[in-house]
Amino acid sequence: MTTLTPAENTAPRRTALGRAVLFLVVACVLTSGIYFARKSGADPQVYSSDFNVYYYAAREVTVGRDPYGRSLGEWTPYLYPPLLAELLVPLALLPLPLAAYAWFVISAASILGAAWLSALLATERGVTSIAWRVLLAACAVLVVLRFVLDNFNLGQVNPLIAGLAVAHVYLYARDRKTLSAIALCLAVSIKLTPALLLLYHVARLRLKFAAACIALIAAVTFASFLPFGANGVDAFRMFVSRTVKNEQGYDFAYSGNQSLRGAVARLTDHAAHSEESRSPLSAVTLAISMVLLLLAFIGSVRAEGELGAVVPLFCCFVLLSPLSWKAHFVALVVPAAYLFSRARDSTGARRILVTSVLVITFALFNLISPRVIGLAAAEWSDAHSLVLAGGLLVFVACVVSSPTRKFGKASPVC
Repeated sequence: MTTLTPAENTAPRRTALGRAVLFLVVACVLTSGIYFARKSGADPQVYSSDFNVYYYAAREVTVGRDPYGRSLGEWTPYLYPPLLAELLVPLALLPLPLAAYAWFVISAASILGAAWLSALLATERGVTSIAWRVLLAACAVLVVLRFVLDNFNLGQVNPLIAGLAVAHVYLYARDRKTLSAIALCLAVSIKLTPALLLLYHVARLRLKFAAACIALIAAVTFASFLPFGANGVDAFRMFVSRTVKNEQGYDFAYSGNQSLRGAVARLTDHAAHSEESRSPLSAVTLAISMVLLLLAFIGSVRAEGELGAVVPLFCCFVLLSPLSWKAHFVALVVPAAYLFSRARDSTGARRILVTSVLVITFALFNLISPRVIGLAAAEWSDAHSLVLAGGLLVFVACVVSSPTRKFGKASPVC
């Protein structure tokens, strides 16, 4: 007769408990989707959330038009490359409420997947329990919880971008380079900022892989304009004009813009709604951006492990983009997971530094909401770029806290 050890006796109970918790989480997420889907309303001709813009653009594609010629509203145009609208064509065939619910499920799965893959990458060395990885992923989501809810409320694309970007890193780390390149291609072809991850590969001397990714991105982007036929060139010009050059006329000095460009515009462009505040670049912004990119590059070269090498560039998604609404900072779920792992693995002053950054960042990201501190205090916080300050703290902590890899072997050039 075989006698089971105490650990073997408790293993089935832990498995059953884990399944029960997973079922409860999935049920809560799917149920909450009903609430968030209602934010998009029922009329596809009326702006209620950003998903309405994507849905409207996809409907334009279904009838053979490009997504730039007609807009849902004067200040709610479609700003992304056409691939997002084209990928959403299946949802455009559904009634708006049902399409909005499907979009919520995609967004929720993306943010949970981003947190989980980040936890896997952060604990790739040594033996780590599933419970710790679940806790790490949950804590990472908690740091950016306000931004997660903002994205669900507004129906934005940022969770999907975060999920694709971290999937790119995870797949590369598992030596699945083709799928990794496809994930990065999709992310960049939907929203341009993940192209910064190419710098991470250059820093790791993966020059052939970076070149292959660039070629794939260029091919997919070119192909995404082909369905518009003779109007494809005009559609491309409209995209560049509206999104890259900001001829739409967004005021970067608006307090909701928590990017580096927004902070510089609020500090230096004293005339309200000035031409300078509508320019995507300024000399000061460019100089600081180059310093941050250099630090991120050095961090990628020196860092041990894939996640430590790439997290500074995830921070740059929101720091260096000319226009970063607070909801865009959901991309920092990946650096947050990394910092939690460093808080556990570090000792002494480094552990105190990382833990302090996580606590301060949680406060800056979540506790300066109008619902917590009131509208006036929240507006003051935005005007003084406190969310940006939290992003900069995360960036510095990621660069400083990462252990340095040994350079005994040459980095792979592939």
